[in-house]
Amino acid sequence: MESEKPELSEPKAAEGPSAGDAEQKAHSAAAGDAHKPKGISAVAVLWTFGKCLGALLPVYLAGYYRVSTSLLVFGMMIYTGWKHAREAKEERLRSAIQFIDNEDEQTFRTVSKIRRELPAWVNFPDVEKVEWLNKVLQQVWPFVGQYLEKLLVETIAPSIRASSSHLQTLNFTKVDMGDKAMKVVGIKAHTENDKGQVLLDLYISYVGNVEINVEVKRYFCKAGVKGIQLRGMMRVILEPLIGDVPIVGAVTMFFIQRPTLDINWTGLTNLLDIPGLNVMSDSMIMDAIASFLVLPNRLVVPLVQGLHVAQLRSPLPRGVVRIHLLEAQNLAAKDSYVKGVMAGLSDPYAILRVGPQTFTSKHVDNTDSPKWEEMYEVIVHEVPGQELEVEIYDKDPDQDDFLGRTKLDLGIVKKSIVVDDWFTLKETPSGRVRFRLEWLSLLPSTDHLEQVLKRNESVTSKAGDPPSSAILVVYLDKAEALPMKKGNKEPNPMVQLSVQDVTRESKTCYTTINPEWEEAFTFFIQDPRKQDIDIQVKDADRVQTLGTLSIPMSRLLSHPDLRMDQWFQLDNSGSASRIYVNTVLRVLWLDEERIPSSVSSNLEGGLSKQLPQQTCPHSSFATEGLLRIHLLAGQNLVPKDNLMGGMVKGKSDPYVTMNIGGETFTSQVIKGNLNPTWNEMYEVILTELPGQELRVEVFDKDMDMKDDFMGRLKINLKHIIDSQYTDQWYSLSDVKSGRIHMVLEWVPKSSESDRVDQVLQFYSRQSFQNKTVPSAGLLFVFIEQADGLPVKKSGKDPKVGAEITLREVTRKTTVCDRTTSPQWNEAFCFPVRDPRKDILVVKLSHSWTLPMGSLVVPISELLSEPELVLDQWFNLDGASPESQVLLRAELKMLIPNKFPGATGKVRITDPTPAQQKQETDTVLKSSSVAAPPVENIVSTVTLPKDIDVDEPASNTNEDNVKESTIPAVARPLRSSPDPSFASEGLLRIILLEAQNLVAKDNKMGGLVKGKSDPYATINVGEFAFKSRVMKEDLNPVWNEVYEVVLRSDSGPEKVQVELYDKDMDKDDFLGRFQISMGDIIHSQYTDQWYTLSDVKSGRVRLILEWIQGVSHNATLDQVMQLQSLQSYQNKTVPSAALLFIYVDRAHSLPFKKSGKEPKAGAELVFGDTTYKTKVCDRSRSPEWNEAFHFLVHNPTEEMLIIKLSSAWDQPMGSLVFPVRELFSEPQLVLDRWMPLDGALPESEILLRAELKILNSKMTEVPQPSGTASNKEADISTEPTFRAISEDKSSSQLPTDELVTVSSQLKHSEATEESTGASSEPPAALRSETFPAAALVEEPTDPEEHFTPSDVADRDDFGPQTEDTGLDNLAQATMTGLPVDNLGPETVTKISNAAEVLLPYSSPNQGFGKEGVLRIHLLGAQTLVAKDNLMGGMVKGKSDPYVKINVGGVAFKSRVIKENLNPTWNEMYEVVLSGDGDHEIKFEVFDKDLDSDDFLGRFSVQLGEVIRSQYTDQWYILNGVKSGKVHLILEWVPTVSHSVTLDQVQQLQSLQVYQNKAVPAAALLFLYIDRAHSLPLKKSGKEPKAGAELILGETTHRTQLCDRSTSPKWDESFYFLVHDPTRQMLVIKLSSGWDQPMGSLVVSVKELLTEPKLVLDQWFYLDGALPDSKMLLRAELKILESKMVDLIGGGSLPCSASDSGSGNGQVKLSLSYASQQRQLIVTVHGCRGLLAQSKDGVDSYVSLMLLPDKSKTTKKKTAVKKRDVNPEYNEKFEYAVREDEVRFRRLSVSVKNSSASFRSRDVIGQVQIELGQFDLVAGVTEWFTLKEEAE
Repeated sequence: MESEKPELSEPKAAEGPSAGDAEQKAHSAAAGDAHKPKGISAVAVLWTFGKCLGALLPVYLAGYYRVSTSLLVFGMMIYTGWKHAREAKEERLRSAIQFIDNEDEQTFRTVSKIRRELPAWVNFPDVEKVEWLNKVLQQVWPFVGQYLEKLLVETIAPSIRASSSHLQTLNFTKVDMGDKAMKVVGIKAHTENDKGQVLLDLYISYVGNVEINVEVKRYFCKAGVKGIQLRGMMRVILEPLIGDVPIVGAVTMFFIQRPTLDINWTGLTNLLDIPGLNVMSDSMIMDAIASFLVLPNRLVVPLVQGLHVAQLRSPLPRGVVRIHLLEAQNLAAKDSYVKGVMAGLSDPYAILRVGPQTFTSKHVDNTDSPKWEEMYEVIVHEVPGQELEVEIYDKDPDQDDFLGRTKLDLGIVKKSIVVDDWFTLKETPSGRVRFRLEWLSLLPSTDHLEQVLKRNESVTSKAGDPPSSAILVVYLDKAEALPMKKGNKEPNPMVQLSVQDVTRESKTCYTTINPEWEEAFTFFIQDPRKQDIDIQVKDADRVQTLGTLSIPMSRLLSHPDLRMDQWFQLDNSGSASRIYVNTVLRVLWLDEERIPSSVSSNLEGGLSKQLPQQTCPHSSFATEGLLRIHLLAGQNLVPKDNLMGGMVKGKSDPYVTMNIGGETFTSQVIKGNLNPTWNEMYEVILTELPGQELRVEVFDKDMDMKDDFMGRLKINLKHIIDSQYTDQWYSLSDVKSGRIHMVLEWVPKSSESDRVDQVLQFYSRQSFQNKTVPSAGLLFVFIEQADGLPVKKSGKDPKVGAEITLREVTRKTTVCDRTTSPQWNEAFCFPVRDPRKDILVVKLSHSWTLPMGSLVVPISELLSEPELVLDQWFNLDGASPESQVLLRAELKMLIPNKFPGATGKVRITDPTPAQQKQETDTVLKSSSVAAPPVENIVSTVTLPKDIDVDEPASNTNEDNVKESTIPAVARPLRSSPDPSFASEGLLRIILLEAQNLVAKDNKMGGLVKGKSDPYATINVGEFAFKSRVMKEDLNPVWNEVYEVVLRSDSGPEKVQVELYDKDMDKDDFLGRFQISMGDIIHSQYTDQWYTLSDVKSGRVRLILEWIQGVSHNATLDQVMQLQSLQSYQNKTVPSAALLFIYVDRAHSLPFKKSGKEPKAGAELVFGDTTYKTKVCDRSRSPEWNEAFHFLVHNPTEEMLIIKLSSAWDQPMGSLVFPVRELFSEPQLVLDRWMPLDGALPESEILLRAELKILNSKMTEVPQPSGTASNKEADISTEPTFRAISEDKSSSQLPTDELVTVSSQLKHSEATEESTGASSEPPAALRSETFPAAALVEEPTDPEEHFTPSDVADRDDFGPQTEDTGLDNLAQATMTGLPVDNLGPETVTKISNAAEVLLPYSSPNQGFGKEGVLRIHLLGAQTLVAKDNLMGGMVKGKSDPYVKINVGGVAFKSRVIKENLNPTWNEMYEVVLSGDGDHEIKFEVFDKDLDSDDFLGRFSVQLGEVIRSQYTDQWYILNGVKSGKVHLILEWVPTVSHSVTLDQVQQLQSLQVYQNKAVPAAALLFLYIDRAHSLPLKKSGKEPKAGAELILGETTHRTQLCDRSTSPKWDESFYFLVHDPTRQMLVIKLSSGWDQPMGSLVVSVKELLTEPKLVLDQWFYLDGALPDSKMLLRAELKILESKMVDLIGGGSLPCSASDSGSGNGQVKLSLSYASQQRQLIVTVHGCRGLLAQSKDGVDSYVSLMLLPDKSKTTKKKTAVKKRDVNPEYNEKFEYAVREDEVRFRRLSVSVKNSSASFRSRDVIGQVQIELGQFDLVAGVTEWFTLKEEAE
């Protein structure tokens, strides 16, 4: 049903071509001119009011003279009858006139309505009737239904499933197309196009009884469709025409415009027929159809073999139409004022559409004849057929009003080349719009490229985008051999193609390394000589990059037909990874020879006027200088005041007046002083003109009479300028005595900003009595002209003047005559105090009353400009988009003569950004080369040495190139906050209650004593809190909490609490007290009563707690539990942690839309708290160096949001950071660069996030004591605090996160932090740690060659580093291939200058000699009881824990509550050298709230452990009465074979420890020797190479070498390996840790097949040059534990089969039955379950197949009673397809069926990724159960 209301809707495609002609356009235009907007004028309103008053006057007179009312009624009846007859006659005449005027229009509308209801062949003679085709369609319709069923099931269904995660289980259960066939109501054949094709337009209409049923299994949802109506025009192209049967090579079908779709929903989708939802649902289905059947998408059916289907599916466009939206006239007025009494105009804007391409113009305020002058470019795929649709709207705050529409077939533009005409708007009373449309043909050569570029320079547009000179079509075909994802999984590749700022994305091909996309993308190109095509192949998550490619577009210009159709090798990918791309460039050519002469003249006249690019000030501009006058003192002045009638001589009250250049200054008056001291400073801006003098006069201030003269002096300005600086006494003339001390300075000017900070600091040390601040610079402003200013509301041009303001100084220009482009040519000068903060404001207005626009220019922008000059056009705010002003702002820095180093000439030491860019461009231009015809794309910056340079400029002297190349600044790897960062703590104040307060309220005039309405105010420094008011209560209970973040060393000294009685007038005082902050911090926690001072009675109960955060989350659960138990009346939730954020800097931020660098600021949002950083000066790499803190209530759910923007208005990127990510970081600290969302790919921000858990001393929720606690004694206001010392080790990390670092790594990290990433170590250190490699001469004796066995047997080992961590490293993508072993025959004759590569590494002595000390802390007995109950009358127990210290590494066990015979069952590992004289120290403590009590200590010599290898015994505690600890100390020997590896790994699965530790199976020693032939950086420089080594979650870094492509490290490291068969070593090489230089992945499993488990050779690097390689030695040592011998004996300590130890294991069998398409899971049993009671546990196993958490996937076994080793032997089956199984995850939970409400029902849980197993072959395995949170 078609709506009569004009709205934004797509035109119906089935209506056929437009039927308008020129005659009707002229008629409509004339009618539009006749209808002017009508409004009610003020005169009309007054006239109506006068007529009403005249009509009522007879009634008044009749009443006044008492005339009969009957006479009055009779007169009114006669008048009413006459009036009615007259109005009826006028209405008949008006109707007749209107009918005559609108007869043609009514006839046209009627005929058009009838036409729309008829088939297309009735309306248009060139559309033919094809009834025979409808009969054929009726016959073949069943077979068409079969094809459409396949299309829906195989194409559309996957597309819908991929569009939303909620529709992943959508399937079509029934597809029946019915027996009603589609009809073709008309067909039109186009014969004017290419002769090699047949082009048909089919007007189709389908009203079918189709029935389609859909089911979404996930939500048990069934829906369907019963009946579809589809109408539209489909284009069918038969091409290519061939000389063989079937004559037609392929059939291409598509809709030029979206067809009309109407669907009758059934089932659950009946809801979609609700108004509002039906439009949404139809639109979604239409989007799916349009994705492959509406332009630019096509459906291609090939009929013969060997066709290039891709070119048929994505052919080149027919052409490009450049649309110039110029202006409109006589638009309808839609705005009104005073509720419609006064008519206004409109705020029109235009929407232009060509197919899917849509553009919206700017809106022009308050006009019916807007001038847009905007330009757009659209791609035309099919002509005739595609149309330009234009709709005009009136911009309103709520809903925009429709002003008319028009459309034009672009086939007319193709024929006419240029169309410049007015087009009448339809569906509106009046209005027309003017376009200039240009048809740009596509040229396959560059013959006219220079001409096109030159012409585009003269084309301007207010829309902003410059005209394009070419279009680029990139056909993305396929790729091969892409790298695997982490975990050796196949990727889901997609492609991002970028050209300048435009990025397009391809579809995603799932789970394949050989994707086929077959998609085409089109880009507009401004200058193909300078732009590149950037291609990035990424995984579907957009995070992992699978390969990159950059193609300079200049390569296309040298190819024939401007086409490149070939394979390209991918960078940063696999060695065989490549991509097939077909790129086609076409030059956009306007064939002016075919343009009619009338149109050509219009084109020439329509070009935008040329505006000057820069100002032209007078030569005297910016020549003024500054005279600084420092009036110091006076001496021996004449006394003028007399006392007692002149009998006694008095003194004077002197002051000074100074005059120069029209400026007058007056000093302050010094009372009664003949030797005054003024110390005042004045500044005046002067032009160096001859004859100017400084006139100084001294006067005596009198109250009554005229001030007395005390002397004068004159100083020539020329003398001041010549001397520059004068400091002397000047004698006064015309008086007897007196002199003045002045300093006169003509301040030198400088056009350089390198010493701004020093100058400002110099001025900040000066102080003057008149509060004057010395100026740091002079700002010269020349305002020349403005352009494109808006007209007044009356439609007249404005009289414009400019007001320029800097601080308190304001200057005004003259007011120009009426014009929208005024010219002033006026100059002004302003003193600048602080160039970094001052802002220049320019306001334009009409006669100083009506604002016309404004401009704000921060002076800091000039500091980054060359010569401190900004000369350009500036866009005006608050005006039209095209309004701009041309001005020149020039800053001159004032360098004082007494400034250190001011005598020398000031020079700019670093080039400005503009100079840098210019110099870099010069280097790039001089270094440009013709791209070689190879597949690998070589960057134009880094050039091979053997390529000849084409341009003569390439012979530039190397020295010049070096000078112009700006060295890259190395980015810091970590932030550098102040040492006091994150040192704050939290003061928590709990206001509980008060007692015995003074009664202040009286009743009955004071006869009856009342109560009080107390409230409390708490002041902590600048923080103030106020409690709620308790009505009529002398013993109030508040129960409120307040929190303040303070620094313990620099916070407030006191906490002041005051109580008041709330009254209507003034509140009464109820008492106060103060508490010292030092006492609070010292006591940590205090709960007591405080007596109120200054009143008779009253006391207040407070809980004061000082919480210093800890850097581990071991106690977070207790903190959160205590938080959930607390509830306060002021609704405050206690904080669980403090989050400290240090925002350091950002890098590579995007430019602003204007092309300028941003003024970046960061906004940090955390919950309801928001902070903002300062706004930096214009830079893409701003630096803030600011710190913030936030109160965190729930660290597991809350997140920090950082938004970057330019001056808080234009977003520059954002970052969302969940706080829970800090839990996995060491010390809860994250300090690194983080990528920004919504910005450039390289945009990053460096910040440090540090979480401090607030470990409260409060063990229970405080409760008010009530009023019955009067027995307690009052406590004075200076209370004695309890000293509670916090455990020194409370901030240590959990045991399994400890890291051991060798001395060499510590030294290298310290050197890196102190000197930066690019600094070098000291010479002495370099000679020791990094020895230089000597050249190896050609060997003469074959015996001198190294062999692998020799290297394995040698004992030359070096220092190493160890780091512990988890072992779950995802599988890497590719294993580095080793270089073949170099034998004697491979060493040939080498020139003296060449370096011979060593075949093997040469580690230092001691390499690989370390061993592992394994400490098993089992339990203790008969510990001393330290806890006492009831004041010591009852002996309690202890809460013991153990501290272990060995070799600088500390471990801490968990706390066992109230147990004198605890069982810990924990294991710790530390890597130590066997020759060290270490001592293992053990200390046992009792955990208390205040200070932990000592329970004993003992120590064991490491040498004894090494000699005994294995010790299992009890150790007596020293220093206490009783107690002993059970330990197993094992020095694990290492072996160089893998015979016992299976037994060692079996030991891992059999032992379970309470601290979740997993015994290491091996030690991996790694020696990094050197690398060779690394690639150069993008800048062409050699890299500063460093290597990052990753195994599991352990990471080491080498030092950064000096710039070299063959760096040498000579460093060694070690890793604890838990599973040598699965873990992988990843080595990443980079330059300065930011630019990747290659990588290497070595599977630890490879070492198991090597002799002595040693691999010592050169490895080729992935993602680098073909000859890039790395020399390293990897040596694996298996840890052969003595506990392996205990496996069979059943005496294995910490066995998983022991009840009560660990969570246990579950045994499962997994297999897939291909014939039944079922996943079979067999649950055999469990062992070692955690017992819930003495009788065991009642357990069962619950299975869930994820991600479908529905009832169909949930299964469980039977319950086994009282058994920690139950056996189930139950089988479960899941119906799932084989291709989906590998994406599923099986969740196995062992649960306790008898669990109580408060206890956990989950004993343990394991998540099994099914894709990691060969399910067809089947697998049976024990799986270790983990905590539910893990």
